Amino acid sequence: MSYQQIKSRRRRRWRIAIEALVVAAGVVLLVWGANSLARVGAESLLERSIKNATGVAFDPDVELGKGFVLPQAIRGAYREVHVTVRGIQSGPLRVQEVDANLYDVRLPFRNLVLRDIRRIGIGRSVDEVTLSFQDINTYFEVTGQAVRLSGTKDGEVRLIGFFIVLGQTVRVTGTADLSVDGSQLRVDPAKIDTGDASMDQLGRLFLDQRLHLTVPLDTLPFGYELTQVRSDEDDVVLTAESRNIVLRP
Repeated sequence: MSYQQIKSRRRRRWRIAIEALVVAAGVVLLVWGANSLARVGAESLLERSIKNATGVAFDPDVELGKGFVLPQAIRGAYREVHVTVRGIQSGPLRVQEVDANLYDVRLPFRNLVLRDIRRIGIGRSVDEVTLSFQDINTYFEVTGQAVRLSGTKDGEVRLIGFFIVLGQTVRVTGTADLSVDGSQLRVDPAKIDTGDASMDQLGRLFLDQRLHLTVPLDTLPFGYELTQVRSDEDDVVLTAESRNIVLRP
């Protein structure tokens, strides 16, 4: 084989290798572009649908979990979706923020292409729900509860209220314990001081009944089985979990 033939063969191999690299790069760019479109399309459609389903004034923040989205979009099932919803109004109660991790979210590929959703299926949700003490006190005021709560940096909840008990006005101060019961936040008196008010056993029984309060949270969008509660000086933060949720925009 002559030198020219060897040189020509090398050039042909280089040309084939370069063409293969160009094709591979084109395929990678095409798949990357399709994956990006699928991610943006799914996130924007979920944002719109969740806003319609919850009736919030602000657009929710939706972020699909890290990883390759395109196969999930074609399958119509997303492993994990992170959603932050602010300003939910649940009757007289305003929920400041719901920060939710949604798992096994069902959004058919046909609905994604047509930009039309009739329902969203969610296998499981784990939510962090934030209520401000200000919003809790507004709820108490609207529902006729004469109690106000405030928080401290170390997680203690302070209570103050004015009650009419058997004809006398009683000023109550002290601390309260927060707990969860199903879909309700419970507020129970801990250490209570009634000042100079003198009450018999019946009066104290009436007062005690009025100091045990609940805040219903059964209309949360992604999960209403409350599991934990903690507080700081501004907010009460609850954890909620649920399974087999259906959202209808």
